[in-house]
Amino acid sequence: MPNDQERTRFTPLVSSGESRRRSGSGRSRSRNARPNPRPSESGRRQSTAPRGTSRSMRQPQSAARTAGRPAATGFSIGRRSGKRIQKVSQPKIFAFSNRGEANFNIIACTVILMVIGLIMVTSSGYYYAYTVIGDSFYFFRRQLIWLIVGLIAMLLVMALARMDWIRKWSLLIYLMSIFFCVLVLIIGNSVNGSTRWLGIGDFITFQPSELAKLAVVLYIASLVDQHKADITKLRTFIMLLVVIGIPAGLVAIENLTSGIIIAMVGVLIMYLGGVSYKHLFMAAGVGVLLMALFLLAPRIIPALEDYSYRLLRVQAWLDPFKYELDDGYQTVQSLYAVGSGGLFGRGLGQSIQKLGAIPEAYNDIIFAIICEEMGLFGAAVVVILFAIFTWNGVKVSLNAPDRYTSLVSAGIIGQISLQAIMNIAVNTNLIPTTGVSLPFISYGGSSMLFLMASIGLVLNISSYHKPKTA
Repeated sequence: MPNDQERTRFTPLVSSGESRRRSGSGRSRSRNARPNPRPSESGRRQSTAPRGTSRSMRQPQSAARTAGRPAATGFSIGRRSGKRIQKVSQPKIFAFSNRGEANFNIIACTVILMVIGLIMVTSSGYYYAYTVIGDSFYFFRRQLIWLIVGLIAMLLVMALARMDWIRKWSLLIYLMSIFFCVLVLIIGNSVNGSTRWLGIGDFITFQPSELAKLAVVLYIASLVDQHKADITKLRTFIMLLVVIGIPAGLVAIENLTSGIIIAMVGVLIMYLGGVSYKHLFMAAGVGVLLMALFLLAPRIIPALEDYSYRLLRVQAWLDPFKYELDDGYQTVQSLYAVGSGGLFGRGLGQSIQKLGAIPEAYNDIIFAIICEEMGLFGAAVVVILFAIFTWNGVKVSLNAPDRYTSLVSAGIIGQISLQAIMNIAVNTNLIPTTGVSLPFISYGGSSMLFLMASIGLVLNISSYHKPKTA
């Protein structure tokens, strides 16, 4: 028969749950009598596990007990040291609580340029609208409608766009632009010998090249940011050039200038992203060869004879008065308009060159009409507004919240500024005649819509600030 020592030795272990209930009841009874020290974290873990259990077998049980508990916010208890650990959350750059005010100078310059454009489109187009269409205010009404639609698009994009979402869908936007660029070559509407428009009827039309300009900026900026670790490698550089070259080449088939703008803006984003200078010089050489190929191919390949007008435009640019009755006619009339304006111009609505001398004076050659009616003073105001717009766009890019938004804003501002420079250069015969419009001022529907949506993105980015570093 076992003695008292053996009876004590073989007493069964009390379960962990029963032990906790007993200890808890004991603490509650003696709480008023004397303070009970809080057991340590390791002590609690050991009391809830059988004595023969090793440490590797206890940890899964501890994880199982805590799996169903909601995660603590702000502070948590360390498992090993028992210290309080503060959880550091990543800043949400595009949270609405972090938004500030959009760049007012960009908004002001945009609105002023649009008002100037509405006035000058009406002034330069009313004679053609009256004599050909029979409605003097035809261009005024259409431009006003697109101006309102563009402002609404700008405000919606500025208020609702999320750049992280746009980056996610940038590839789809890029592929859509390529699809429309191919489609316009097949079933596009031909105007003045160029097939650049898609649409239904006379009012709902758009140029896929305008979508391609924005799509390339969004997607190339995403790729440059994604490959920032190997941006200086030749493989990455070639990949980026191919992505830029596909839409630029498709657009250049019918609109060489727009294709050049797309390519130059893409290369600008690559440059800002940190590509190798050696690779950039190589790309510049290839670009010059491709330009020469576009100009000389019609002379070599008879099937491309329809595109020989490009080389004739270069010849007319070098000596416009020699070809003033042919390919240099528009350049000569534009120079007459610029030179006859003087310091303050003939007066609003008093242009002579718009009375049939300059074809479609309300479109690509509208800057020459500004010079004629408003003089050097009016032209300087337009140039200064574009300069202020560009400078504030550069500041938005420098203060953007992250690398991707910085590249996007730089690409959009660069595209608009480059297009304005090229249009003014064409009107003053600094470069050959091209079919590029003056942003915010020239008559147009789809170009105004995509342009204002792009400005909305820049304003959206400007309302956020770069996170402060400690």
